[in-house]
Amino acid sequence: MKFGYFTLVIALMIGFISCGKNGQTTTPSSTSSDSTSAKIVFVNVDSLLQGYDLYKEQKKLLEDESSATEKSLSSKIEAFQKRSMKFQKEVYETQQRAANIAPVELKALEQKYQAQGENLGKEEQALMKQRDDAAMGLDKKLTDLQIKLINNIDTYLEKLATEKGYDYILRKGDIGGVMFGKKGFDITADAIKGLNEEHSKTK
Repeated sequence: MKFGYFTLVIALMIGFISCGKNGQTTTPSSTSSDSTSAKIVFVNVDSLLQGYDLYKEQKKLLEDESSATEKSLSSKIEAFQKRSMKFQKEVYETQQRAANIAPVELKALEQKYQAQGENLGKEEQALMKQRDDAAMGLDKKLTDLQIKLINNIDTYLEKLATEKGYDYILRKGDIGGVMFGKKGFDITADAIKGLNEEHSKTK
């Protein structure tokens, strides 16, 4: 349940590549007559995420939750393993001296160990289910956050494109389509500022 892949997963989910003035998604290969005069800018998606307060806040919350859950489960699993080893040792020692134990007592011990073994098996299954449920819960929260980030960024960039008259807002970064862009066309800082202002209004 580690979130070292967190940034990459969310970056892969960010769906903005080009925003048209009309609010519809288009592509740079448009054949419109004014394509040569299109107003094109770009954002660095990696920097955008790292500067977006919502992303930073939720990323830390999820990482803290993941760490706490892992620590709690590790402690429970370690305690279970100690009890399991103690049980196995007791069974082994009883087997070693079985010849010197009265049949009635041996029968009672066998029943006792059988019950203990079944209980340990159920406990192990419960721990594994708890681990799987925790992982699924964190994955759902990550997915929900991805959707929220995508919606927020798409909505804001569409608004920004309308206000500034941008025909296209391209994506630059590890998975972006822009290899190089002049600094004057980089609106990442403005986008971060605007997104954070929008986010602060929701607190």
